[in-house]
Amino acid sequence: MKYIKQIFFFLFLLFFGCENEELLNPELIYKQQVVVHCQISTGSYFPGVILTRTLPLDVSFDIKIAEIKDATMYLRIDGYKVIPLHYTEDGMYEPLYEFRAIENEHFELFGQWGEYSFYAITKIPIKPVVNSVDINLSGYYSEADVTTFKGEVYSALWAVDQGTFVNAPDFYNVSVPETSSVNNTVRVRTASYPIEYQSSAYNGRRYIRVYSFDGSFDDYFETKVQNEEIN
Repeated sequence: MKYIKQIFFFLFLLFFGCENEELLNPELIYKQQVVVHCQISTGSYFPGVILTRTLPLDVSFDIKIAEIKDATMYLRIDGYKVIPLHYTEDGMYEPLYEFRAIENEHFELFGQWGEYSFYAITKIPIKPVVNSVDINLSGYYSEADVTTFKGEVYSALWAVDQGTFVNAPDFYNVSVPETSSVNNTVRVRTASYPIEYQSSAYNGRRYIRVYSFDGSFDDYFETKVQNEEIN
């Protein structure tokens, strides 16, 4: 079995107040919130930041209604390099020039829109260092031992080579290194391969994609799995 390295940083901020089950009732008073979304892949060009507002539950989502066009936003990289972001279309804010995200850089996002202000900081993760991989035949999933770096968490997807790659639709879990760990490694695993890929016909064609993330991705993953709000 083989592995493929992947590195991603997810910045996903939702600014919400208190929550309770009655929030699902569209007849209640609507309170507008701001959603900031950005996804960066190490080594790739910075893709921009999408800024939208929430809509009432009885209103179908429309980017032309939800988008925010007049916010002020900028990035600060490693504490000194400031890059303004400018609105383009569909809630997207982009820099005036292209630049690539480099591993181990620290990105800060500052934003202001009316009475709303927002801030986030993250580290661009380092390329995963995979020490070993194996397949668990009892559960038919792949595992890997990964060297850890400060402020990072790790996960994995299964992949199968059918001429083009078929990938798992989502992560099974996120592995968070123990702060007291002395060996500086963590084990990641995939979800089980679907039964159609468990036969010997796919021997040598199963892969594990290993991902490293900024540490905040663990919170995002947990809230996504539990269908909770992200604060």
